[in-house]
Amino acid sequence: KLCYNYYGDNMFEFLLFLAVLPTFLLGYFIYSNDKIEKEPTPLLVKLLLGGVGSVVVTLIITAILYKIAPFFSISNTESLSPVSLAIYVFFGVALIEEFAKWIFLYGIAWKNKAFNHVYDAIVYSVFVSLGFATIENILYVFLSSNVTEAIAIAINRMLFSVPGHAFFGVMMGYNIGLAKLTFVNNKKNKTMKFIILSIIVPTVCHFIFDYILMSSFLPMITFYIFVALLFGYGISKVKRLSRIPTNIFNDPNNMTYIYN
Repeated sequence: KLCYNYYGDNMFEFLLFLAVLPTFLLGYFIYSNDKIEKEPTPLLVKLLLGGVGSVVVTLIITAILYKIAPFFSISNTESLSPVSLAIYVFFGVALIEEFAKWIFLYGIAWKNKAFNHVYDAIVYSVFVSLGFATIENILYVFLSSNVTEAIAIAINRMLFSVPGHAFFGVMMGYNIGLAKLTFVNNKKNKTMKFIILSIIVPTVCHFIFDYILMSSFLPMITFYIFVALLFGYGISKVKRLSRIPTNIFNDPNNMTYIYN
């Protein structure tokens, strides 16, 4: 049974509100910081839906991985050694989820005419990440065993997991933005480097985030320190890049703006 069945429709609405609230708050934060040129609403909706699609892709890839390598289907990770847990989290969770999100980000945004600032890529990537995180949030909340547990999960994920996905998105978007910047400025030898980094950097951040949470041998203070660094760095990227007025297609000095 879903936990809301015990309490009726009002509790369902309340839990749904808790599950989607962080998406609206973080989406507004990223969108409102786009100071130069707001992105088209239909494109943002498509990116959010792309994030939902990335959940499906994640489930498909995960199912295939379980068939190929049964190790990743283990239900009790507490028995894993530090090295085995690292392999499980990196390849079985972080890489799959970030790659699934990247597929939709690249497919929807790369050739879109609205993509003309580096910050645009951060907006796009975060919206895909929030689409993913929203579905994940709803599943975690409504598959809880009781309402108390559901509310605790919703609040915990509101503070950490959903912002985590958003800032993994900032890292992905920043590198996709640099990839587009180098591509249109005929520095294509660097484009592939940033394309690869747009997958690897958020995957590593996601890996560290989940690895600390899932490990039984690292103190929680380690997690809080990492979260503070991740969120702080992500916010600084948002604040700085959102105010750079240069169009990546027509300003010969924009490489200096980005790298300085």
